[in-house]
Amino acid sequence: MEQVLNWRKGLFDSNYQVINNGYLKFSLNFGSWKNSAIATTQKGIYLLKSEGFSKPETKIIDNKNTVLAVITYDWLGFKARIVFANGETFDWSYQNSWLSRWSLNNHKDKQILFNASAGSGLIHSNVDDDMLVLSGLFIREYYSRILFGFIIIVLIMLSFKSIF
Repeated sequence: MEQVLNWRKGLFDSNYQVINNGYLKFSLNFGSWKNSAIATTQKGIYLLKSEGFSKPETKIIDNKNTVLAVITYDWLGFKARIVFANGETFDWSYQNSWLSRWSLNNHKDKQILFNASAGSGLIHSNVDDDMLVLSGLFIREYYSRILFGFIIIVLIMLSFKSIF
């Protein structure tokens, strides 16, 4: 079953909305200064909580404080892996050098393709799983924030170099 969803977010905020046939399917709201978010779906509310620096990971937790999945990151490769509590594993990676296309798949039968263009985009999926879709968007925002922070640090270093 092929499914096409639309997603959008504000230009300077990190709050995602996923729309299916004109109706809000779920939302993903990020904290201002942390790489954590709250996802509100039709099935429940989930917390995506990031921890660690040298070996960063994000836990997806339901309202009963049960860990449903763990996301681990490969910063150098701009990749991630999601391992669900049932043992199912998905790999996340960018598909182009502009960082506007990325995918999430288990290398068997489930694949989700994401496209971005100026704060909105499309999601092509062969599986109806909100948890996978919100994980794919979360990881994208996680890397966007890291890239933005790196650019800010470089600009600050360059400005200090010109002062001294």
